[in-house]
Amino acid sequence: MKKWLALLLITAILLSLAACSSKSDKETDPPEEDQQTSDVQPEAPDVSAPPSEPDAPAVEPDVPAATPEDGENGGDTDDTIADAEGYVIRVSHTDVTLKTEGETFRLTVWDSNGDDPDTCTYTSADPAVASVDETGGEVTAVAPGTTTITAHVEFSGEKKDFDCIVRCKWEAGETEEASESSVPASGGTERASLGDFYSTLQGQYDGLGAMMVMEGELLDNYYPGLSDIASVEEVLIQETMISISNVAVGMVKLSADASKDDVIAVQNILNARIKTQADGGAWYPDSCETWGAGVVTSTANVVGMFVYPDDAQKMADQFILTFGN
Repeated sequence: MKKWLALLLITAILLSLAACSSKSDKETDPPEEDQQTSDVQPEAPDVSAPPSEPDAPAVEPDVPAATPEDGENGGDTDDTIADAEGYVIRVSHTDVTLKTEGETFRLTVWDSNGDDPDTCTYTSADPAVASVDETGGEVTAVAPGTTTITAHVEFSGEKKDFDCIVRCKWEAGETEEASESSVPASGGTERASLGDFYSTLQGQYDGLGAMMVMEGELLDNYYPGLSDIASVEEVLIQETMISISNVAVGMVKLSADASKDDVIAVQNILNARIKTQADGGAWYPDSCETWGAGVVTSTANVVGMFVYPDDAQKMADQFILTFGN
């Protein structure tokens, strides 16, 4: 009996040892799945650079881009000398029609500060059609035809030329006949008055009947400095003050001995009024546009300002014809 008990005990011990050995083997050898997983190398991260953006166009650092105000090649426009603050050269005439031999007008140039050029000379492309005083800028009709008067100016070291087309239109034999019926030359006793000319315009253009006369304090407020020019003999300026489409007619007569500087000073004052109204002073968009197209011109010491929808230049031409020599 004891012998069988000893045998059972030994068998139990052996079975227990076998179980422990099997458990140890399982813990030591990884499962087949784990082995396969460990054999697979992880993918290397993609460290390549992201696609680059399209190349930007090369820019020359030393060449500034042209601004909208610049000319075709990035330079000055025809009527300005480049300036960061909008410095502008102004010219009194760009296209004039003269209808009798001996008729005149004065071509003048000034800047946006109201200053005269440092130097200014004038030439005519065809003096046989229209001649010009080389230093004074007075243009005189000579014979039928078309020519160009050029003002050669210099402001602060910058030189520039400005052209004015002059059209002399009359048939042979008309000059003598026209001179008998037209307004006498400057200084004549029967020369048309500013009031007569204004009445003529009233008969030709609508809207000139209900105008406010600029005089006294009103004149000084809207046209400051005009009353201070000693050579000014007569002023006739009228404006429509309450209207969606403003119109204005202004004429200033200077004495026969008035200087070129006096004429330019009057032009500057009239142009300043136009600019103020065009820049918003006239309130309504249509009114501002009408003022912006206003024309200031002069001949034989009479300066005119005309603001009228579409027909300001026609008024100015008629003014030159009436008061020119």
